[in-house]
Amino acid sequence: MGKTLLSLLSAAMIIMTSGCCNTNSQNNVQMNADFLELAAGRYSVRHFSDKPVEQAVIDKILEAGKLAPTAVNSQPQMIYLLQSKEAMEIANRLSPCIYGAPQAFLMCYDDNRVCKRDDGNYGDIDCSIVLTHMMLEAYNLGIGTCLVGRFNPEEAVSELGLPENIHPILLMPFGYAADDAVPSPRHSEYRAMEEMFEVR
Repeated sequence: MGKTLLSLLSAAMIIMTSGCCNTNSQNNVQMNADFLELAAGRYSVRHFSDKPVEQAVIDKILEAGKLAPTAVNSQPQMIYLLQSKEAMEIANRLSPCIYGAPQAFLMCYDDNRVCKRDDGNYGDIDCSIVLTHMMLEAYNLGIGTCLVGRFNPEEAVSELGLPENIHPILLMPFGYAADDAVPSPRHSEYRAMEEMFEVR
């Protein structure tokens, strides 16, 4: 009787352990699927509501940027939050691609912190990685964004009175999407995987 009970308990433990393993595996698959859905769902918003984004939400977006990888973990990013009337007037002078957003991030790198290389530095790459993290977290929180490279960095330095060691790379207007905001018709057009991937 004791042996039979022990056998039943052992079998139950095996089933429970197998179930746990399967659950973990399913959770991992689900996590991956959720990220792909997030990446596919994000789009460049080109019409914003004038409702400002709450500071608590902005803090989470900034936290995502802080967690982003940078060359040798140099963390050269310097992020300016543009949201005052004066700052947004400057943003709109700098670029025609603000699209009525109530706020914008100006992503820069600090020349005193950036990792150098023979032909320059990794500042533009680091800034792009950091801002991508922020962009995805923004979408995850229901906030629309648009990455903008169409502006003159020297004018940004002059207009905003930035230190000479700070180099603007990208603007990212952000906010709640307007009711009629929709993805570009080309948003879901993708090259075939075999055109962009190759095994050597």
